[in-house]
Amino acid sequence: MNIHNFYRDLHPFSTAISIDEITELCRFHCHQLGFDAFIYALRIPTCFSEARIIVINGYPAPWINRYWVHGYHASDPVIAHCKQHITPIKWHDLMIDKHSLSEQVMAEAAEFGLKAGISMPVHSPHGVLGVLSFAINSNNPTVNNKRTQYALPYLPLLAGAIHEAVLRVSNLTNKDSKLLLTAREAECIRWAAAGKTSGEIAQLLNLSERTINFHLNNTMIKLEVNSRQHAAVKAALQGLIDFTPF
Repeated sequence: MNIHNFYRDLHPFSTAISIDEITELCRFHCHQLGFDAFIYALRIPTCFSEARIIVINGYPAPWINRYWVHGYHASDPVIAHCKQHITPIKWHDLMIDKHSLSEQVMAEAAEFGLKAGISMPVHSPHGVLGVLSFAINSNNPTVNNKRTQYALPYLPLLAGAIHEAVLRVSNLTNKDSKLLLTAREAECIRWAAAGKTSGEIAQLLNLSERTINFHLNNTMIKLEVNSRQHAAVKAALQGLIDFTPF
């Protein structure tokens, strides 16, 4: 495979209109790169204690069922790595403690044909995390290392294309979301998120405290929350306010 053909084969992700279509494209690339199974999981925080999970699944169904029933995501060394890094990782390079639950997770995965593999994290704003994994059902270390090494330069491009496609098809890329809050409402709730009181925000913006409370109350109504603290959290998670000048 040359890079020109690879870029060409990524284009269908930009026009995919369903999760099923994205799944078939993932299956195609999985086989093209010499792997036997794949999965792409997307975690979108909805608040600090909850998240929406979207899965593009090409793993054995019995393993997925066991994984969720036993809550293995909390001990999955692949997930632990991807939360903290932005580069792909070969599974045999994962740092796993002996006799740990993480080691058990990987050993049980191997029993379902996921004996070796490679994973790629994708981080996007507001805590969104995607993880693309390709797996091999082989006990041959030489073969496994050759396939994962070959996939390394392609995986970041592929994971990015999948990530963008899933966000778009799932209606999670609303470019007009910032129109929900007015510029003044966003400014007020940004300062509230920084711990400023209404009086302090009034001084900073050269407005009356009553006007500040008016904008903050409007923000809480729009976001359907009962406190400015909750409004600040929800606005940040939804990308309605920024904390940097970039």
